[in-house]
Amino acid sequence: MNFQANRRQKFLSEENYRLALDEIPLAIEQFKSGSAGSGVSAAEGWLISYRMIAFDLFNLLVLKYTGGEPIEALHGDIEGVVEAYEAATQQLRKYRGDPNAIGFPIDSFDGYCPCLGLISLCYLLRRRDLLPRIAALLDGPDNANVGADFLIEEFLAYAPMDRYESDTLLVTKPFESLADAMDSADNGHALLHLQRFLKRWYKELAGAPWHDAHKPDARGLTGGFYGYWSFEAAAAVLLLGIEDDSSLHPFLYYPRDLVAWAKAQ
Repeated sequence: MNFQANRRQKFLSEENYRLALDEIPLAIEQFKSGSAGSGVSAAEGWLISYRMIAFDLFNLLVLKYTGGEPIEALHGDIEGVVEAYEAATQQLRKYRGDPNAIGFPIDSFDGYCPCLGLISLCYLLRRRDLLPRIAALLDGPDNANVGADFLIEEFLAYAPMDRYESDTLLVTKPFESLADAMDSADNGHALLHLQRFLKRWYKELAGAPWHDAHKPDARGLTGGFYGYWSFEAAAAVLLLGIEDDSSLHPFLYYPRDLVAWAKAQ
């Protein structure tokens, strides 16, 4: 495989790609083998371990996409990511003694971005069957957390499944423009909002833990860079039925081939 020709973002070198492909599965196996030592108790340690497994599996999926892996292969991988978040949420609810504890900390970049990204990837990889399972991680068995965020509710409603009204946007920057796109009366206006969203996307996510991960360290390595992608913008194009998304193609963070693949299925 010609890595340089197949990679989907220029920031990822073949050396860093191969290194991460080796290291992430090793880290996952280590977290599976025992509770993380940073926890104050075994229960908290296991919670950290389960969360890190889910985090690493999500990053591995993104890394494979960035590195140029065929989209068909990712179609099967995403279920493992959802299973890992289910295990982490089960441990969280056990640890807190709260059956309705929410599986993603969606009031911060740390939880909101992967949550919306995972929901979006379910649409883009044609795995809508997984969306009720993600909704259960958010809602809780008693529906204690429903309607917490407008965009999450809006995206899940296309599954289709019965969802809830919400006027709250937990993370306004840069997601306010995406919310405006989803709430637009026509696709022409939606595209304008999506252009604004993508233009500001990277800059306004400066507080995200992965921001600037592409910058090399003293050894020239970019550990922790797996790809910068606005999967949610791509999912919006798919869900809104926007036929011509060419005005979004110049944006580095827009995964246009995922949209084309999803439309072709």
